[in-house]
Amino acid sequence: MGAEPLRLLLVDDHDLLSGALSLALRARGLDVATSSGPAATDVVDAARRRAPVVVLLDLDLGPLGSGLDLVGPLVEAGAVVVMLTGVTDRAQLAACVEAGAAGLLAKTIPFDDLIEAVATVANRGTLLDQAGRDELLADLRAKRAADRRRLAAFEALTARERAVLAQLVEGRSAEAVAAASFVSVATVRSQIQAILRKLGVNSQLAAVALARDAGFHQ
Repeated sequence: MGAEPLRLLLVDDHDLLSGALSLALRARGLDVATSSGPAATDVVDAARRRAPVVVLLDLDLGPLGSGLDLVGPLVEAGAVVVMLTGVTDRAQLAACVEAGAAGLLAKTIPFDDLIEAVATVANRGTLLDQAGRDELLADLRAKRAADRRRLAAFEALTARERAVLAQLVEGRSAEAVAAASFVSVATVRSQIQAILRKLGVNSQLAAVALARDAGFHQ
């Protein structure tokens, strides 16, 4: 008897793309299933039922959210996870590796190279050498440190001040913030003054610009 075909689970929110790719992979002798949710738990359940050797996982899953959140649960389910994605941001890709992904593949990869990569990880090989892995994780640590430095000033804000600043960033006036919060305009203006003082800026416009540049969110 011949060896059983390699079991593979393809997780992508683009049904047409995943359908076409799964047909092509089956033509190469792989046992392929697809999953697109509708919830993240459904993807993990599908992996537990089918026990795939390899999961090809997109990073941007649309309504399902980020594939990053699925890496850990899929690895815990016993699968080797490979990110097959159009995302190129190194920090996001590094976070996937940190979470347990065994490899990173661009959706533009030639099909024969994709087949070879799947076979490599199925045989417990790796698509990332140690140097490449270390470089990605070092970049991720550097980005996180930069993010902490950039957002340090905002940590001095109280929860209420952060909420007010978030609304100012959305373009709301002090009057609109007051109405939405059922407080007086004078109270909101006092909170805005506290925000300006803590951020070291002289105007509401400057505070909003600083928050946007820093990537602040409540």
